[in-house]
Amino acid sequence: MKIKLILAASHDDPLRKNDPFMPLSLPILAGAAPDHEYSFVDLLWEDSVGFDDPVDLVGISARYSAENRAYEIAGEFRKRGVKVVMGGPQISSVPHRAKQFADAVAVGEAEELWPVIVRDAAENRLRDFYVTSPAPFDAKGRSLYQLKSYPQFKTNPMPLRHVYKKNYRFDTVFAARGCPMDCDFCSVPALFGSQFRPKPVRDVVAEIETFRNYYYILDDTVFGRPSTYDYYLNLYRAIGSLKKKRYWTGQGTLDAVGNERGRGVIRAAADSGLLYAAIGMESVNPATLQKSGAIKKTGAADPAGAIEKMKEHIRFIQDLGIIVSGWFVLGYDDDTIDTYYRTLDFCLETNIIPVIFPVTALPGTKLYERLKRENKLDESKLINYRNPRIDDAEVYDALKYIARTGFSAKQILKNIGFYLPRFGGDRIHKTVFLAVLQAKLKQGIGVANDIFVPGRQSPEKLKPGAEK
Repeated sequence: MKIKLILAASHDDPLRKNDPFMPLSLPILAGAAPDHEYSFVDLLWEDSVGFDDPVDLVGISARYSAENRAYEIAGEFRKRGVKVVMGGPQISSVPHRAKQFADAVAVGEAEELWPVIVRDAAENRLRDFYVTSPAPFDAKGRSLYQLKSYPQFKTNPMPLRHVYKKNYRFDTVFAARGCPMDCDFCSVPALFGSQFRPKPVRDVVAEIETFRNYYYILDDTVFGRPSTYDYYLNLYRAIGSLKKKRYWTGQGTLDAVGNERGRGVIRAAADSGLLYAAIGMESVNPATLQKSGAIKKTGAADPAGAIEKMKEHIRFIQDLGIIVSGWFVLGYDDDTIDTYYRTLDFCLETNIIPVIFPVTALPGTKLYERLKRENKLDESKLINYRNPRIDDAEVYDALKYIARTGFSAKQILKNIGFYLPRFGGDRIHKTVFLAVLQAKLKQGIGVANDIFVPGRQSPEKLKPGAEK
């Protein structure tokens, strides 16, 4: 069959024309059922969907911000008689809503579902829902195919990355899935479960050997957990032994620094080429850390000492020559508008790059369900967590101030001066990387902040028949 796979993106997505990372979901699907003719469309970079291209099946993947755009695209293909399957993080959270716009909906991880979906489409017997989850799924009387266990990656079909038209700055790979942290605002446990599921080290390394230069390890924390330290230590030693050294990036948490074996993993990661880590710190408010469950990420024994412990752990990572950005979600009940400014002060003091956003309750998360029960959810607004002590105009002003101050020329130079003596070898390369990184984050955050214009409404979900 001729199959078109589309990564949906809204027209005002902050990552439009600014995302250097190759989206991996589409290549994984194509690699899972490779005996077909594929084309990929990445709407973060491309403008044309190609509605009139001759295709037999369309697959659309959508994140939270791209849900409405995905429905519009699905409608255009279905008007042309093309079968449409939808999936991705947001679609998995609202499968029955998405089914109004698609012939079939994939829920959860799809690499073991996709060969079944393609076969059913070829035989003209698509079912309504295809689900990967050990939890029961209520299909509400519709047809269902369900895998009741997550993929264990005992076989590893190579993703078909070459189908992309664009040459991305960073290749992407994942080594493991599953996160036991279970923070209330995070959708990862609902999608991937809490059990750690690693790919064989040899398979990860085989993919990395095909990369040109930079790459991004997509795991929820590249620093691992106590039960996974041995796996990551073996992985980074194997990567470090490759003939060609490639610099890489990833996301992580601070708790590994509080464990001697965890520190060994971070040292091995740095030796293998880890250049930059996006650290989910979430808050500098101890009460928020405790209530959200994010306290587990800090490596602190109790909330009272969390902030000082965070500073200590950040410095350990930085002293290994690893650039750190701090990612924060603000606006919980215990936060005030001052929390935004105190978070920026924390970032400036520790020389981490500030990435600060209002907390958004995503469908399928514990936070979303709790706010819905407590009548604190306003789905008409982009900032849908309604903290009565903070209004939208204050948030918008704070975000603008953070972007202006945290990414000023003075601060960018200050960060470069801080990291320069810590970079060790290849200082020129790493310094250029740090300068470009800050410029790119500044650009993306600026666009994102404009989305939070005071009073801006969340787009209404499309109704069937209103795809245009």
